[in-house]
Amino acid sequence: MPRTGVLGQAMRIDPVPADHDALDDLSTREDLGDGELVLRTADGTEISLPASLLRLVVSAANNLAAGRAVMTIPAEVSLTPAEAAELLGLSRPFVARLLERGDIPSELLPESRHRRIKLEDVLAFQARRERRAEGRRRIADIAATADLPYLCLLFVAKVFIDTNVLFPFSVMDLMLALSEDAIHDVMWTDDLLDEWERVIVRERQRSPDAAAAITATIREFFADTRIPAENYRRMVAEVDGPDVDDNAHMAAAVSGQVKTLVTWNEKDFNCAFMKNHAVAVVNPDVYLCSLYEEFPAEVLATLTRVAAGKRRPPLTPDDIIDALHRAGVREFAAQVRADLA
Repeated sequence: MPRTGVLGQAMRIDPVPADHDALDDLSTREDLGDGELVLRTADGTEISLPASLLRLVVSAANNLAAGRAVMTIPAEVSLTPAEAAELLGLSRPFVARLLERGDIPSELLPESRHRRIKLEDVLAFQARRERRAEGRRRIADIAATADLPYLCLLFVAKVFIDTNVLFPFSVMDLMLALSEDAIHDVMWTDDLLDEWERVIVRERQRSPDAAAAITATIREFFADTRIPAENYRRMVAEVDGPDVDDNAHMAAAVSGQVKTLVTWNEKDFNCAFMKNHAVAVVNPDVYLCSLYEEFPAEVLATLTRVAAGKRRPPLTPDDIIDALHRAGVREFAAQVRADLA
């Protein structure tokens, strides 16, 4: 069935193998910013086009050279939820959840339950998704080259993760991939990253340079989910946790409005402060199982995508599940394995 609505009227240009060399040459030129775009008509007339069109052509050439299709559509248009889902490559029910949560701004039509979404807001969401994807890829590369099998989970999706809990990289990789797909966010503080560096170097005797490179990547690519220290510093004195080293993390979790704290050592976060703020404390297996129960299709799609992107070494979804089982999230691994089978 042909597409209707806004996307049905858009012009789509797919990469053509025969054009690859020309596009590649164009995309590698660094002097195009000072160039001029000229249109030569059938009768030989040359028309100089504005610089704004030159920027558009260069951007399109870069994407086509990379094998990505290009679509032209006015930025001011509004999309239906179905069109936004098609543009993002996500399911309609999941996009509906994103709209309800406010992850993508939208507005209701007058006297209606139907929503409309600005294209620019959809593109901003996709840009954030791609930025996080690049951050996760860089962290994965650092982990692979630095022989770093154990990493600490950070703040995840309104969920706080104890810095002293070290997981195999498989768990962190999945958590970050889930953040790319907006199933949850990655939240963090400078206190958390600083402590993470100390712990990973001290306990696992890894390279300080490798640990610093990972935290620098998080700061760069997940900057929009940082919880500033000034938001929770005064709250630390209110925390009555059994381990004072964790008090800043609990204060940050409450300040960041998280609902769940994830740790393998639940007793260290069992205190009146957390109960008064209705923050649940659970282990990683319980958290992942609850996430899977809420978003089964999306979590499976993310796990499959993670496996498909592995090159060093190549991994199958079963390999990822095996690694998660070894990491201790056994119930989650068992549920995913059964559904994939």
